[in-house]
Amino acid sequence: MKAKLERVLGRITAAEWQNLRRRDIVGEYERNPPQLTQKENWREFRDSARRELALSRKYREDDIREQTGELETDAEGRVEVDVLAPDVPITLGDRTFARLSALSALDRLRAGDIQTLRARISSTHKPRGGVDGTIPQWVIFMGVEAWIPAEELADSYRRHQQALLAEPKPSRTHARAFQVAEFVWEQERFYGTRPPWQFLWERWNTYPLTTPFENWKSFRMAFVRGADATRPRYFATEEQLTEQVISRVHEGAFDSWAAAFRELAV
Repeated sequence: MKAKLERVLGRITAAEWQNLRRRDIVGEYERNPPQLTQKENWREFRDSARRELALSRKYREDDIREQTGELETDAEGRVEVDVLAPDVPITLGDRTFARLSALSALDRLRAGDIQTLRARISSTHKPRGGVDGTIPQWVIFMGVEAWIPAEELADSYRRHQQALLAEPKPSRTHARAFQVAEFVWEQERFYGTRPPWQFLWERWNTYPLTTPFENWKSFRMAFVRGADATRPRYFATEEQLTEQVISRVHEGAFDSWAAAFRELAV
């Protein structure tokens, strides 16, 4: 059941799965109310699990931000979100944080009691590809006010990236291996099938601006290394990412993120 749900919603940790059981969301599905068909019961379970996972993950993020001093509330208990990104904790330098706080104070002075506090830095992600035959990929979106120093955004992006990538460090594969992989795939596309390695090796060696290989075996090994390192490795499988593109499960969160940048006339 957990594996089936992960194909739709992505990776679910053991703690998150235990929480779904504790909240009786799994139990309700297992009991299968007689008034629901099996398909309707699964849809109810999937939607309930999605809502609960979103809430539990948001709470965990807020708890981490509170522990690091990045989440503050005012006297009435409202969260001051204008400093923070909704998905990934942001760590800013003292000078930038002080300027950001001063800017927020100036906004409050000019605009009064702002009902919707603006995020100075915010990020989200959504999948694309897969359904058209391309390799499905996560795409990270960041909205940043232009005055914030670029070097202070690197850590935020890195944290967001590491939450999606199953390979924590970038590949150290040499550029030449990637170039060989590109060459072989282009030849395969041109001929409709992959030509013999001897032929590909000889053709590579006659191409201008390429460094020749001594034999076809070393050429083939370079291709294997390049081909293996080309595809990004995410926690979600290609099948899971493609299913999420089809189900449009991330579109609501993306639309909410984008809506924060649309100004309404007053």
